[in-house]
Amino acid sequence: MKKYPISPFYEDPEARFEYRIVARMTRVSEDFILLCEKEELVTAHTMLHGVKGLSAADISKLKLIRYLHEEMGLPLEAIDLVLRYRERVKTMERQLDEMEQRLRKKEQEHQTEVLTLCRRMTKLRGE
Repeated sequence: MKKYPISPFYEDPEARFEYRIVARMTRVSEDFILLCEKEELVTAHTMLHGVKGLSAADISKLKLIRYLHEEMGLPLEAIDLVLRYRERVKTMERQLDEMEQRLRKKEQEHQTEVLTLCRRMTKLRGE
């Protein structure tokens, strides 16, 4: 029988999932989750009934950690470095996108200004 990975699709960013459920979703052991928490790769939150849980974002992160650890053979210390650099790259990409948007806006403003000046010059020559 083929097993299909369970993946959370949950709109609420405050939602938390118990470790036993997270372990099934990510195909790791609860001990591995505890190890990742100890290494501060994921952040557990205590839920209403006192059980620790992870957010959907942490579950996605845990899937990446599992891949990097099991498939790529990286130790958890190296994974921490990979995750931090990944976040830095994402931040830089967002900053670059913002700069490109500002540049396009300025370019449009300059084009409008040039067109306005060309029209004024045309009017002055025509008068």
